[in-house]
Amino acid sequence: MSSVRVRAMAGVGVAVSASLALVACGPEKPKEYTGADPSEASATAAAQFAPLVRLHEKESLMPMDATRFIERSVLRFDHDGFCREEEPVADPVDPRRLGTRAAAPYRHQDVEPGKPSSKPVSCPGHASDKEHAATDVGAGFYLDPPEEVREGEGPGAPAYWEYHKHKSDPARSAYVYWFFYPYNNLLVGNRHEGDWERVAVQLRDGKPRAVTFAKHGDTPCSVKWADLNPSDGHPTVYSALGSHGSYPASGVHRVSHTVDRTSDKGAEWRTWDNVRPVDGQPWWGYGGWWGAQEHVKGFNGPMGPYPNRQLPGVFSDEPCGDADKPPADPPADPPEEQPEEQPAPRTKEGAIKRYEQFLHAVGREDIDTVCEVAGPAAKQAEDQGFGPCEVTFRITFQMIPPTQKKALQTATVDPQGVIELAPDRFEMPTAAVRASVTFSDDELGDSTMEYMKDEWYVVD
Repeated sequence: MSSVRVRAMAGVGVAVSASLALVACGPEKPKEYTGADPSEASATAAAQFAPLVRLHEKESLMPMDATRFIERSVLRFDHDGFCREEEPVADPVDPRRLGTRAAAPYRHQDVEPGKPSSKPVSCPGHASDKEHAATDVGAGFYLDPPEEVREGEGPGAPAYWEYHKHKSDPARSAYVYWFFYPYNNLLVGNRHEGDWERVAVQLRDGKPRAVTFAKHGDTPCSVKWADLNPSDGHPTVYSALGSHGSYPASGVHRVSHTVDRTSDKGAEWRTWDNVRPVDGQPWWGYGGWWGAQEHVKGFNGPMGPYPNRQLPGVFSDEPCGDADKPPADPPADPPEEQPEEQPAPRTKEGAIKRYEQFLHAVGREDIDTVCEVAGPAAKQAEDQGFGPCEVTFRITFQMIPPTQKKALQTATVDPQGVIELAPDRFEMPTAAVRASVTFSDDELGDSTMEYMKDEWYVVD
């Protein structure tokens, strides 16, 4: 990987010191995490406060029963991006064998380099002394659904609830409502199988006071109960087109480098008509992912609710405020029909074009594109103890001189200098980069491009 990544992720003292200094610059209010506590939960209250979810009128990816999603999927195992099994763990999948109540939960052996494999897999041999269960959180299990389930089932699908208690105030509690969609399709940098969304209804002395919105992983915020036009005890929540992010109002919303659109003209999902306790589901206890892992930010299937999962900000008092109001000049609506994505050329030229895209993005400080193209390499660095891609590259942008950043915006790669390491793997040496300034190995470094899942990515 280039020194753009090396300086930000590989431990060069200046970059790491800069990261620590930036983190320490200002105090950040700590998030309070809470887990489900079913001891005082009430199914009657859970149904009473369950929200009315208003879907976008152009929404084609509807909610779905999570159990039926499992039954239509294949259970596979991903060895932390090291290799993917060709042979499924289970096909078909029995939802009951995913959970903690299973007498014989699905299990899978780990791999150990150098050991021969007894199965037709692309991984090294399986080590008999290392075994994972489907209830192990993040062990490597993932559900692989067919494309035809992406459209979901419609607003008759179930919603799922769990009960939380405030850590220090016994008068406060909350019902968290989980919504499941089989596919997330946001135009820019966020497409993946499986989509778990949630909101929380905050109570004081058993009476509703506010609703918490998770906001795509940003700091959770809350809206007063009265401001959500509750009808018969049910607040209205708006589901964003394609991404299904939950919002308190219709319109255009900017959050975490994303633009979401909600509408008050779509179908109504009366979740209280089919709301279920999540800990009563047959798959309760499954600790894997609900979709394939591409090891690229925004393209990985998420984890869903599972025992002892700690959620941040369920009892947030931070008001949602202007972030959920339409901007003065909202972006134009997306086209009625989005063009179907085409696989990138699986050629040397395709790898070069993608690497040039990465260089241009670094020059423009386009963090979304940089972290998408360099996702696998960034994930590897983060696993080694460095910060998330979005943090480290923003620090790196500040360290690149303006003349070099400008040069990267129009840089090209000389095909004659590119080295083929394998049919789907090319090395991009510093010497092959053509720009208005000359880069040394210390300033740019070599990068490796690999073809994975119909696209080229920086992997080293």
